[in-house]
Amino acid sequence: MVQHWLFGDPGDDKDVRCKRLIERCGYGAAALTILPIPGSEIIAVMPLHVGMVVGIADLHGVELSRSSATELVLKIGATVGLSLVGSRVAMTAGKILLPGLGGIIAAPFMYASTLAIGAVARAYFKGGGELVESEMRAVYEDTVKRAKETFDPRRAKSEEAQAVAREAAAEAEKAPAAAGAAAAPAAAPEPARGSASVDELGERLGKLEMLRARGAISDADYERRKAEILDEI
Repeated sequence: MVQHWLFGDPGDDKDVRCKRLIERCGYGAAALTILPIPGSEIIAVMPLHVGMVVGIADLHGVELSRSSATELVLKIGATVGLSLVGSRVAMTAGKILLPGLGGIIAAPFMYASTLAIGAVARAYFKGGGELVESEMRAVYEDTVKRAKETFDPRRAKSEEAQAVAREAAAEAEKAPAAAGAAAAPAAAPEPARGSASVDELGERLGKLEMLRARGAISDADYERRKAEILDEI
């Protein structure tokens, strides 16, 4: 197997700095899953990914606005079939139902997907803004596979990773509606009581948490609706 620049010798100074940035964001994203803030990985992961892409662009001599970076992140997600919400919703449900365990399970995925988005963005800018969809998918899938094998849970719990995660969460809290709108899908009708599967219940809990994080419902409404959902388990 050909050595991947992100997991071996990057070669030049630009790739060294790019690798450091992407890994820093990757472990910051992983740390989001273990922060004691339900929904933090949903509302904060987008600002973190956007900031990473802006930084990668800058390293390649491209001045990129945050709105343009957001569009690129969403384009990458759509191209590789990555749901920017679905998996995070499940993670949030895990944090609510299994405190301390949901994040441990989710952290490797968050790390790997963040590194993969960074690797695709790096390839995109290195190629002068030209990267066909098949190449995006190939870079993404290869990076995800390798990243899962190299994930270090100790680094996800490090002070640096926690600082990156808290910074992203704080940024998201300044504009929760915008952060949520960038990733949130349209709400689906809730299934009839007693007919929901565990996955459906988890998704509903995650969406409910997003609504509270974005200020769309009060804490009292959140607790009431959460209790109703948990009663179906």
